[in-house]
Amino acid sequence: MSEYISRRYTDKLDNRIIDITYDDIKALFHENEKDAKECEAITKDSYAGKNFYSDNPSNSRFEFYKEVLYRDPKTSGFIMQYPHGVVIRQAERNNYFRGENQIFSKSVPSLIRKLNQYNSESDKELYKLVADMRIAEFGMFLFEFDFVKNWAARYSDVLFEALAQHYGLETNWLDITNDFNVALFFATCYYDGTEKRWKPLTKEMTEKSEGTKYGMIFHIPQWQVSIQSMFNIAGQYSSSEDEKILINDVLPIGFQPFMRCHMQHGYGIKMMDEFPLQEDITFEKLRFRHSEKLSKEIYERMDQGRLIYPHEGLLDLLDVVETIKQSSTFTEDAFDYAFNKSTYYTDKTKCKKFLAESDILGNKKIIIGNTQPYHLSRQRRRRLDRMYEDFSIEKEYGIKLTTRMVYC
Repeated sequence: MSEYISRRYTDKLDNRIIDITYDDIKALFHENEKDAKECEAITKDSYAGKNFYSDNPSNSRFEFYKEVLYRDPKTSGFIMQYPHGVVIRQAERNNYFRGENQIFSKSVPSLIRKLNQYNSESDKELYKLVADMRIAEFGMFLFEFDFVKNWAARYSDVLFEALAQHYGLETNWLDITNDFNVALFFATCYYDGTEKRWKPLTKEMTEKSEGTKYGMIFHIPQWQVSIQSMFNIAGQYSSSEDEKILINDVLPIGFQPFMRCHMQHGYGIKMMDEFPLQEDITFEKLRFRHSEKLSKEIYERMDQGRLIYPHEGLLDLLDVVETIKQSSTFTEDAFDYAFNKSTYYTDKTKCKKFLAESDILGNKKIIIGNTQPYHLSRQRRRRLDRMYEDFSIEKEYGIKLTTRMVYC
């Protein structure tokens, strides 16, 4: 079982920042490698049909629990139903991380950061509608492709909200990973918007201020997430608004159409109420001093970012995604999706009127009708579908889809 690094200093979880050394980072790296190998071994055994059952009937209950609680989560390709959808899981490692390349005051999803720029509740709620309509349009864009339709029919749910987060739309999802290498990459590298590629941080960049001198790793052991999830499912955290206890439940994204999510070993926190990781005592805050040497080492280890952002079909259509991210024109279907998610508005006609009269997008007027905010030519659609014409999830992702029958 993995533990908190802060246990070296205190038996009590709190929100203090723990300074870690490069030796600590190496230790976390080696633990991550060991963890990955364990998952690979369990997955290989599962595919070979091995199990923990013996001929001793007195051990059957324990062996069943070991199968369900240990083998299934650590088997890559295991299909499981969650509140947010049916997920083809990646093997569950012993830790979850989030890496940030400087010290921020709040680690919250992009949509919450955006909403904090508005003063009135009505403006916040209107912008939520806009953000959700953009997510809906992104989802409909994905389903323009036979590849995505076939995925939904054959494999699992297409988690288009979580995918939207990975492609830069404003959502309530906060990225988490169970691969320390991925977290360390985001904590030591930056995206050059001009050159459209990732680069290692330089000394000049990290010495700008006290906040830029450090990278941050947020860490939570898997067992802690399991405990929180069980309490959440059991309703232990649901109470009146005045007594509401917030938790940041880490949810799997797993294997999805296109490769970005699973290459980043993507998990996420769907943060509907603002609860920054800085205030969540279940996540420990590990701070390290930046160095060019470390940044370059991690940059090369992750193949200059290609191990996190691989070449995939959707890369050729990022201009369409960018159009959706900035859109102010939406279809009726997108409006219905956003309106049905809202708990603030109850009258569709009034809601549309408020959107039409709003200036939350500056000079851009919000229009709802029959026109999609993007144009996708037949040629571009067919080009992507041809890329995935003979797609097999088992072959392309190197997994076998597995399930376990549960009898009620």
